[in-house]
Amino acid sequence: MRAAAILLLLAAGRVLAANLPGADAPASGAQAPSAAAPAAEAPAEPAQGRDSGRRDFLEAMLRFHQYQKEPPDSPALQSYVLYDYLTAARLRRRLILKPDDALDTEIDGFLQSRGSQPVTRSLRRDWLASLAARKRWAWFLPRSVDASDAQLACDRLAGRLATGDEAGLAQEALARWTTPQQPPEECRPVFDWLRAQGLLTPVLAETRTRAALAADNARLAREFVADVPEPLSGPLLLWIQLLDAPKATAALLSLDPDRPVEPEALVAGFNKLGIIDNAAASALLPALLKRGDMTPALRVRLQRAVAVGAAKDRDPNAVADFASVPIDPADVQGLEWRVRAALWAGDFATALGWIGEMPPTLATQPRWRYWRARAVAATSGAAAAAPLFEDIAGMRDYYGYLAADRLNRAYRLNDRPTPDDPAAQAALAAQPGFARARALFECDMVDDASAEWSAALAGATPAAKIQAAHLAARWGWFQQTIVTLAQAGDWDDVALRYPRPYERIVTEAAKQTHVPGDWILAVMRQESLFRRDAVSRADARGLMQMQPATATAVARRWQLPAPAPAGLFDPSVAVPMGAYYLRELLDKYQGQLDQTLAAYNAGPMSVARWLPRTPMDADVWIENIPYNETRAYVQHILEHIVAFAVVRKAEPPRIATLLPTVEPPPAAP
Repeated sequence: MRAAAILLLLAAGRVLAANLPGADAPASGAQAPSAAAPAAEAPAEPAQGRDSGRRDFLEAMLRFHQYQKEPPDSPALQSYVLYDYLTAARLRRRLILKPDDALDTEIDGFLQSRGSQPVTRSLRRDWLASLAARKRWAWFLPRSVDASDAQLACDRLAGRLATGDEAGLAQEALARWTTPQQPPEECRPVFDWLRAQGLLTPVLAETRTRAALAADNARLAREFVADVPEPLSGPLLLWIQLLDAPKATAALLSLDPDRPVEPEALVAGFNKLGIIDNAAASALLPALLKRGDMTPALRVRLQRAVAVGAAKDRDPNAVADFASVPIDPADVQGLEWRVRAALWAGDFATALGWIGEMPPTLATQPRWRYWRARAVAATSGAAAAAPLFEDIAGMRDYYGYLAADRLNRAYRLNDRPTPDDPAAQAALAAQPGFARARALFECDMVDDASAEWSAALAGATPAAKIQAAHLAARWGWFQQTIVTLAQAGDWDDVALRYPRPYERIVTEAAKQTHVPGDWILAVMRQESLFRRDAVSRADARGLMQMQPATATAVARRWQLPAPAPAGLFDPSVAVPMGAYYLRELLDKYQGQLDQTLAAYNAGPMSVARWLPRTPMDADVWIENIPYNETRAYVQHILEHIVAFAVVRKAEPPRIATLLPTVEPPPAAP
């Protein structure tokens, strides 16, 4: 997220202007007042004092990122609560440009004087890496290193080797060598030493490769297997082939039944084939089952892979496939997907029987309690199912709402507001860690703000975390409100968990696109948790998590200005753009919300593959979405839509009304 914050600072000066004291807009981290948040500010540091030095700080950070010449720091800047962050940034840059003894001494003094404050973390990590690169082992080795940081852990091993500290070094180095991860370049010296000592035995090399294969990392296993001599490498290379090219390799094994293959390798490759091409897996299965090395246990595992793949493909044969395969009670995926296959086929009697075979830990989940009731209703009538629906109809979740719809009962959100103690919040706000967290949030340095917040709340009681959640809401930091309430174990303060930020922008976007504001807020909450600088691994950006290419295409189709590189971090751009895309999808799917949401998350091409051949109940269709993430995404947004309506004191829409029958795709002309 740090790159997003820099982009925000650099974007035409707009963010800087919005953050400066006295600007009309709220700080970019701070959001428009929410109907859920109290209007009054908790007693805390006066705004004038809090803003003192912020202008100088933001201007200095902007100059820093633009490599501009910097004037002497003003007294206001030097006394500002975030001055250490500017100092740390400058030290890190000097470390890159010209490290020397004097700078090492300066950094060491800075780190020691700040203790374990979050401001030291990035600087400390970069400094240790620099010390190792310069082989300053006398400085590096006395300092602790996070074992999860592979580069620094290898630097420590290299330092010990270079200084002759070999006591226990081989054992530690071997533990690092056998870790199924791509080793950093810093590991090379100590790995070469292990090899020279004759400690990298063929058995260890085989173990290392098997660990990579168990992690389903064929690329890494292919690199590791180079250290494994024949004949040990043969079975491993075949395993790699099964992961890299499962269809061709499984076909080869079906044609050559005498060629040996390890059971785990065959299962790994066949499971992968069942996912990417289940028709091919089904076609190859009979020949594979005739192999001489086929055991009863291996037979079941291969049949189970085909059955699960068929269910995810919505293959009509999936129910029959599952009926012929015994499912291990510990196989949650198999137990769930055979029920889903029966639901897709409309075979509620079979679904009911298979739900009855689930272990209690699975069968008592709201999901399967609801589907048990649905199956009873389909096989024995509404009266028989009514008590089962009644049992979950009071829950505040997707399945509870569906059950309430079946009984025509009002939804129960079980809203229990948490205590709101302004004095306790003022005491928290006065603590240095919280003061830094707030200032960082208001300067769009949200990752650093979150680190300060977590450090300040470390070891806090649930009651203190609840007051901290209220404090974050008063600051407009709604992501932290929701996260902190979850950490406190409180899920029932609905108004606090469902704020309505960016009200004006959302209202205008709803008006322009005819997408209800509650729907926009629900997508926003699920996508980014109201974090405007959110960036996904796929480079989806901003509140509505749109990829730049998608946003550009949407803007072109609606004859809107194309977003600038940092435009999707601007709520006034991101929210309308996401709303316009929702409108496009709603039009594409004739207003069907479930398909629209699935396409927003997984893409229209995926939804096209998932549509049924005949009309189907929407709850059955959603349950059979093959991607766990997308299925949960659709269900959670429907929950959010209900909650947002309740928070604004409106009658919530019925889920059953939002989910009409799913129709098959129109026939091609």
